[in-house]
Amino acid sequence: MLKSRTFLTLLSCLCTIGAYAQTTAPPGAPATGAETRPKHEPPPNAYADCKGKKAGDAVQHQTPEGVVAAKCADTPKGLVARPDNPPKNRPTKSPS
Repeated sequence: MLKSRTFLTLLSCLCTIGAYAQTTAPPGAPATGAETRPKHEPPPNAYADCKGKKAGDAVQHQTPEGVVAAKCADTPKGLVARPDNPPKNRPTKSPS
């Protein structure tokens, strides 16, 4: 009787630890689900700047920091102006 009770106690502890481990991400792991921020959507004028242009065309783009040189880039939603030198204080999308 004591062996079976000990076995059941150990088994329930292991199951609890296993369940907890599956629901927590290891330190340094990328966030998933509700922990992630929504992707940055370019402002409407970034699309307007490239209207009638081709991918790679140079344009002048108005940002909160002022007018900057940009190039038109293809996106799933159409051409968008991407600054040649994005501001350092804002996150940027890594090239893919």
